[in-house]
Amino acid sequence: MEIKIAGTEFSLERKSFEIYVQGCYRHCPGCHNPETQSFGSGTAVEIDKFIREQADKVELFDDLVDNIYVTGGDLLCYVDDIAEEFSAHVLCTWYNKYKWLFTGCEEEDIPSWVWDYYDVVKCGQYREDLRQPDGTFPASSNQKLLFNSKWMDNPTLFGVTPSSLEEMYNYTEFKGEKKWK
Repeated sequence: MEIKIAGTEFSLERKSFEIYVQGCYRHCPGCHNPETQSFGSGTAVEIDKFIREQADKVELFDDLVDNIYVTGGDLLCYVDDIAEEFSAHVLCTWYNKYKWLFTGCEEEDIPSWVWDYYDVVKCGQYREDLRQPDGTFPASSNQKLLFNSKWMDNPTLFGVTPSSLEEMYNYTEFKGEKKWK
């Protein structure tokens, strides 16, 4: 199965490896990544091959990467089969990293399968009228950060522990609504 990718990058500041999915139908005015909106741009990749190649890159800097960000564009603008297969590969490949999904979906519109793959979901469309000061996370005050509570019931699943999630929850510098989902 194929998906379009705009690019990838490492962030030492966030200790993350970031995957930028190409395509988003929301077209939020003032979008931070307008170049990732068009489904006609980016590079079409086979999901399994792409993730294997990225795993090799991340392995070189494993000690510097705690988080895998799936951002873009918006993975949830793809049909569920493609988005879920991509997510399954992310989970299986980086089971010992925190998996973050950045989406413009509102909380109530997030498909239930998302919670099988991601530890944290930043949700809500970017809104220019609710823009926060530069450098503030999230970019607009309507956006929420949702922490996956299912890990709390199974502390050894995928190497994520309740205490590590609780610590991340408490220390994430997020100037908006944070809650367990």
